[in-house]
Amino acid sequence: MPYRKYFKTDQRLLLRPISGEQNTDRVETLTAFIVHARGDSCDLRLPYENRPGEEFPFTAGMEVELSGEALGLGVRITGRFERYLDPGQLRISIDPTLEVFQRRNHPRRDVRVGLRYTRGHGTLRTFRRQWEKNIRILAGRTDLKKLGGFPRCQVNLSQGGLRFTIRPPVEVADLCMILLELEPQSPPVCALAEVVWISDPGEEPNQHGLDVGMQFIDILKSDQKRIADFMSHATGQASSPAEVSGS
Repeated sequence: MPYRKYFKTDQRLLLRPISGEQNTDRVETLTAFIVHARGDSCDLRLPYENRPGEEFPFTAGMEVELSGEALGLGVRITGRFERYLDPGQLRISIDPTLEVFQRRNHPRRDVRVGLRYTRGHGTLRTFRRQWEKNIRILAGRTDLKKLGGFPRCQVNLSQGGLRFTIRPPVEVADLCMILLELEPQSPPVCALAEVVWISDPGEEPNQHGLDVGMQFIDILKSDQKRIADFMSHATGQASSPAEVSGS
């Protein structure tokens, strides 16, 4: 099959589980790098910290989608999880159909929002569980005042992620639990995000820290819609832990 023409060793892909434990109200997208591509399977490396017993909960036969960019086009293929080769590397069996499409990026906008976040080197599975806990707590919240304040700051926001200034140290693939208050006193958007790029301090000196780009790994579809609605009417406007208390 021709997919090896588009998928190369060390290429960054987006891996999306599309069956199994995935909640239909949730958008889940992981980063994966190609280790080795064969005729009917592909070995991938996840960049997140992984320890035995803390792997992302793929199950045998779980359907997944792989997408990336090649030759100026978007490329997408489906497959099924076979097994973990080690805690950070997995094998996907590839379906025989490849789709080529025109990539569409999420619209981005500079806006001012309330922001709180927690970052660290915790495992993906641990952060994912905390995100699920936060979502359940927020769904039952009636008194938003108990969440505390949200410092307002400038971010570049889209449905797929955000860019803002963060104090070092920070590394690519670091995970962050993000709480975004789009409007004052509105329920916050909670998303799990990963750092996908960091500005070069030599090129963009910033006394407040480094500019980082983050991709949402886990976010509710309803919260993506809230972000889109917020940006559609927002005017162009030139840390506390993000774990939500259950009390």
